[in-house]
Amino acid sequence: MQIWFYFGLWVAAALVVVAFLSAGIARHLRMREVRRQQALRLLDALERYGAWMAQLRYTPVFFGESNEAAEALDEACLIRHGWFPELGTDFAELLGVHNRFMHFLTTQHALRQRDPEGWLETEHDARFMALWRQQDCIVQNIHDKLATLGSVSKVEEAIAGPSPYAQGLRA
Repeated sequence: MQIWFYFGLWVAAALVVVAFLSAGIARHLRMREVRRQQALRLLDALERYGAWMAQLRYTPVFFGESNEAAEALDEACLIRHGWFPELGTDFAELLGVHNRFMHFLTTQHALRQRDPEGWLETEHDARFMALWRQQDCIVQNIHDKLATLGSVSKVEEAIAGPSPYAQGLRA
């Protein structure tokens, strides 16, 4: 009878270990899925911000940053802060480009209102495109890092394809 009791304790101990391992693996998989969803939300927010930025290329009057753009950038920053602290330097660069972009658009708008001929001579489109390329490069680096971290797979990247706003700007 003692041998059966001893054997039963080993089986019970093994079942407890298996239960803990199973719970740990399930938690890990669940967290990985949540992190992937957050990465997709982050990329969607950056896409919305980039679409706003792209539409400003041909906008004749700049009225300041739109609520949609500010919300998209805020959402991206909140997701980055909560789920992807390793992207801190990339977001610092992105916010720096955003500040330069806002300054550029504000000064261009003021110059256009004050001196339209002088505004035409400033090569505003080339400067706009330089800022946009910086922003696009940073967003691409963020996307690549998310793919490296395993948060976004290459399959999702292939399904998403190139961003729609980038098609018009790269031409």
